[in-house]
Amino acid sequence: MKKFIGTKVIMAEPMTMTEAQKVLGRKIKPVTAEEDGYLVEYQDGYESWSPKSVFEEAYQVSETPLDRMLIEQSELEDRISKLHVFVYSDKFKGLDKVTQAMLVSQLQTMRDYDNTLCMRSTKMESGEGGYNGFTFGVAIILLNSGFCVRRAGWNGKGLFVCKQVPAHITSNIIPNMQSLPQSAKDILMSRENPHIDYTNQMLIIHPDGRADSWVPSSSDIFAVDWEVVE
Repeated sequence: MKKFIGTKVIMAEPMTMTEAQKVLGRKIKPVTAEEDGYLVEYQDGYESWSPKSVFEEAYQVSETPLDRMLIEQSELEDRISKLHVFVYSDKFKGLDKVTQAMLVSQLQTMRDYDNTLCMRSTKMESGEGGYNGFTFGVAIILLNSGFCVRRAGWNGKGLFVCKQVPAHITSNIIPNMQSLPQSAKDILMSRENPHIDYTNQMLIIHPDGRADSWVPSSSDIFAVDWEVVE
């Protein structure tokens, strides 16, 4: 025999067995001695009654997006816990290095995802809250998507980092650029098809508006206090 996991979407409401027998118009043969339970309607329209303990072990409320997110987060955290235990087990040490690397990466990705779900559920519940406490790997994803980020541990609270938007600067714009010295403009304009392509540059913006080219330090790369700047 093989193990199977099923997913079933139902409609239900709290109802005692006595009440359910009246609604269903038939006698219920209880599987437990409980009186409390739920009237259950399946997708094909069939209705039945389930004891409270049996029902609540199998089902969770998923009426709203927040309900479904909390269910997903609970299941994810259970898988994270199990994978964490495995990664520090003797069985893990016996695996080849590539498989070990994939499992370690999987564990961190799951933790990043769990942190995101936690931030989202908090914001959905209260209407407040930011996105913080994530790794530099997540920061890179956000920078590539046009968001501004910073570290909570930076002394200059007005500092933030962004990725410069890739741009193709053509010959009709180069002579009017304020960010280039005239000598650079002359060199560029002397070429066939003068142009500049800005790609993959990161800037750190200071509180006074000054912008410098930015390269992360080792401490920035390994930090877990990155946050989105709103």
